Amino acid sequence: MKKIILVLLLTLSIFSFSYQYAFYDLGTAHKISLIENKPLIIYFSSPTCTYCKKFEEEVLTNKSFQNILRASYIFAKINPNTKTTIFMGEQFTNNDLFGAFGVRGTPTFVFWYKDKGITSIPGYMPLNDFKKALMYILRFIYENYQESFEIYSTKEDFYLGPSEIIIVSEEDFNFVADNDKNVEYVEKVNKAEDVDTYKTFLTNSTVTAEHLKNLGALRILVLEEK
Repeated sequence: MKKIILVLLLTLSIFSFSYQYAFYDLGTAHKISLIENKPLIIYFSSPTCTYCKKFEEEVLTNKSFQNILRASYIFAKINPNTKTTIFMGEQFTNNDLFGAFGVRGTPTFVFWYKDKGITSIPGYMPLNDFKKALMYILRFIYENYQESFEIYSTKEDFYLGPSEIIIVSEEDFNFVADNDKNVEYVEKVNKAEDVDTYKTFLTNSTVTAEHLKNLGALRILVLEEK
């Protein structure tokens, strides 16, 4: 009975998390980020962390914050446990990942793009500051933005990165379809108002992909022709 209760509690804790598009396996999240050409946020947390709870309740629940994540990032939550994953060709437990990334306290947010780390944010950051930080990092990644965050944070800016149409293999197409909850398959766009531009779109049609891009979609994956 104790084992059943523990499993139930673990399941409830995952499904009560305030961001439904989060990943819990770093290897899967990293592969998705490569296919979709998006930076990866690795959120190191722990069940007893007061400021993790504060982040999840006061920042992560905000819809505009979630929209930035959905549009422009892949977000992975890592708790300390013995679950294993394959990341950058090596096997790690989640406990190992804390050490590998030099995490000394939670929350810690590591920003990773392709095969290297960009920066990290240790500790809690208020909503508006964190939104600015997300866009600042996108400017740095995609435009090599060089001004300091202190200067950038004083400016009015809304930036989610470039819109991209990416031709992908059938294997990658199916991997994204099976693992990313923020995707939608589209054969044809019927109404512009029905397009959620914060989603990643999957399509077989380059015509549909161009239509989605013109409507403001930021990431469209097109199945390559054989």
